[in-house]
Amino acid sequence: MAWTPPKTDFSPGNVLTAAQMNAIGENLSVIGGAWTSYTPTWTNLTVGNATQASAYIAAGKLYVVRIKLTFGSTTSISGIPEFTLPNSASYDSDYTTAAHLGLGAMNDVSGPVTTGCVIFPGTVATRARFLIQQTSATYLTYAAASATIPFTWTTGDQLEAQFLFEAL
Repeated sequence: MAWTPPKTDFSPGNVLTAAQMNAIGENLSVIGGAWTSYTPTWTNLTVGNATQASAYIAAGKLYVVRIKLTFGSTTSISGIPEFTLPNSASYDSDYTTAAHLGLGAMNDVSGPVTTGCVIFPGTVATRARFLIQQTSATYLTYAAASATIPFTWTTGDQLEAQFLFEAL
């Protein structure tokens, strides 16, 4: 079921019709409805035999996305991991080239979890990029994830995030 733009021109004395009330009910069920699975396409990451569990829910132009990739024995990273979004995002040029979408995590199967974030890579509104948080400076900063940052990736390690964006 898709979101239907609601009627906005109500005025005193108008009577709501059953169709208008049903449209409101359908929009509420979209907000609280089932998530839609999707399989992102990756850049700088060879999926190989990884397990992916990604999904989104949309209400109008608002998308809530969760993404998770668990490394298999043939999964590898060759640069900053980027993935496609389930819909093109609205990219406002007033934002910087690192518009923050949400938080992420990189889970080392044999060690700690490293927190990170998901950003737009430049002005590309069809995919997002994983960065890590690093504490080597006076302030918390973001750095590029790679084959060896924040750790050397192996079977069972995970990339995951949950974030929001506005679709076109």
